[in-house]
Amino acid sequence: MRVFARILLQRVANLVPFDGLRTSLYRASGVRIGQGVFIGESVLFDKLHPEYIEIGDRTAIGARTIITAHQVIPTATSLRRLYPEEYKRTVVEHDVWIMPGVIITPGVTVGHHSVLATGAVIHKDVPPYSLVVGGGFRVAKQLDPDSLAEIRAGLDPRG
Repeated sequence: MRVFARILLQRVANLVPFDGLRTSLYRASGVRIGQGVFIGESVLFDKLHPEYIEIGDRTAIGARTIITAHQVIPTATSLRRLYPEEYKRTVVEHDVWIMPGVIITPGVTVGHHSVLATGAVIHKDVPPYSLVVGGGFRVAKQLDPDSLAEIRAGLDPRG
């Protein structure tokens, strides 16, 4: 698919208020998205190479999250000769909860059943069942199914 069409699909997805349609538009742009995935508003996926991004089943991605698959220095700078373009597969495994404002850099794998707290910057692999907090990437806790249930219960507005 042409780059312009991918960018257009992702821009439209950011304007759509319905999460099901939003997810379908991101899928159509080339992002590999599993079943039962929720994607919040204003999420940014790599526009040039969305096919390098994979989102597992039953994952929730909070608003204003950024998930990238490539790094490039703009052509206007001399640093581009020193740092060539890199394209890397970025994977978010199944049953992951990504809170709003998380940044996931190229080449990272986020392990299943992990929770990425608001504002976390993920620049290396996250083991399964991890709670990640902060911009400096710190695994605050290894989670088990019981602690996941406690976290979800504490954040459920319905009680």
